[in-house]
Amino acid sequence: MRIDEIIKRFGLVSHGVTAQENLDIQSVAAIDKAGPGQITFFSSPEFAHFLPNLKASALLVRDVNPLFQGIQLVHKDPQFVFAKLGMDFYQPDHGPRGINPNAFVDPSAQLGRDITIHAGVHVEARAAIGDGCILYPGVYVGRDTTIGARTVLHPNVVIYNACIIGDDCLIHAGSIIGADGFGFSVSGGEICKIPQVGIVRIGNNVELGALCTVDRAANDETVIHDNCKFDDRVHIAHNCEIGANSMFSAQVGIAGSTKIGKWNLIGGQSGVADHLTTVDGVRMGARTAVLSNIAKRDTYAGYPAIPVSEWKRQVVYLKRLKDYDQTIKSLEKRLADLEERLSE
Repeated sequence: MRIDEIIKRFGLVSHGVTAQENLDIQSVAAIDKAGPGQITFFSSPEFAHFLPNLKASALLVRDVNPLFQGIQLVHKDPQFVFAKLGMDFYQPDHGPRGINPNAFVDPSAQLGRDITIHAGVHVEARAAIGDGCILYPGVYVGRDTTIGARTVLHPNVVIYNACIIGDDCLIHAGSIIGADGFGFSVSGGEICKIPQVGIVRIGNNVELGALCTVDRAANDETVIHDNCKFDDRVHIAHNCEIGANSMFSAQVGIAGSTKIGKWNLIGGQSGVADHLTTVDGVRMGARTAVLSNIAKRDTYAGYPAIPVSEWKRQVVYLKRLKDYDQTIKSLEKRLADLEERLSE
C-alpha cells in the first residue's frame, strides 16, 4: 500500500512526504521494532526516546514531532489509523474452504456459500450457517440456531439450540452461548429449577474472547447488541441486555436481567448486580461493584460503585486512617487529662 493511498483513505495531513508519496508500505509494526517498509504510530510521550533512531518508513502522529526526521502522517487518533491498517495487512489463515469429511452436518441444516467447516464440527438439525462462515474443530451448533455471514467460531465454541448470532462476529475458543441461566426457586427446603426457555441473540460485529459465557433467557431473550467487544472469561447472565458498542475487560460479570447502556466500558473483574440499569457512556474501573442503578454518565470505581473522583478521595482518607487514629487517641488522652484537672 502506497503512502499516497494511505493519506487519501484516512484524510491524513502529510509532513515530509514530497517525492516519497509512492513509497510502498508493506506492514505495520510497534514503535520499538518498526523498520524500512513499515509504518508505526506515536501517541504517548513515554515512547519519545524511540523517535531519534526510528527506521520506520512512516510515522502516524497526532502532532508533528521534530525528533523523527522521516515521513509523518498527522491524524487526531493515530492509533486508530494504525489499527485499521493492521487489519488490512493481517489476513488470518483459516485453512482450506469447504466441509471437512470428518465434520457432521445434519442434512436439514442450511449452509451458505464459501463456508469453512473443519474436522470435528457438529452442526445440528435446521441450523443455518451464513455465507463465508468459518467453524473451527470442535465447534457445536445446536438445533434451529442461526449463524450470520462471515462469522468465525474458534475451536470448541458451543452455540446451544435456537440461538441467533449476527454477521461478522468473532467468537474465540471455548466460549459457550445459550447454556441455561442460573434460575431456581426455593421453598420448604426444596430447590426447584426454573426452566430456561428463552434464547440468546447476538448482534453484528460482536467479538467474544476465549471462555466467555452468555446464558439463555428464562423467557424471551438475552441480548448483546451490535459492535460489543468482550475480553476473555466474561459472563452475561440470563435476560441481560448489553447496549451497542460496549466493551468489557476480562472476568466481568453481569447478573440476571440487568440492562447495560450503550458505550459502557467496564474494567476487569467488575460486577453488576441483578435487575439494574446503567445509562449510556458509563465507565467503570477494575473491580468495581455496582449494587444500584447508575443514572448519571460518569466514571465509577470501588465497592459499592461511586464516582471515581469520590473514590479517590476515600482512598486518600483510608491511607491516613492510622494517623487519624493516633491523633484521636492523643486528643482523647488530652481531653481525659483536662476533665480530670477540672474535676479536682
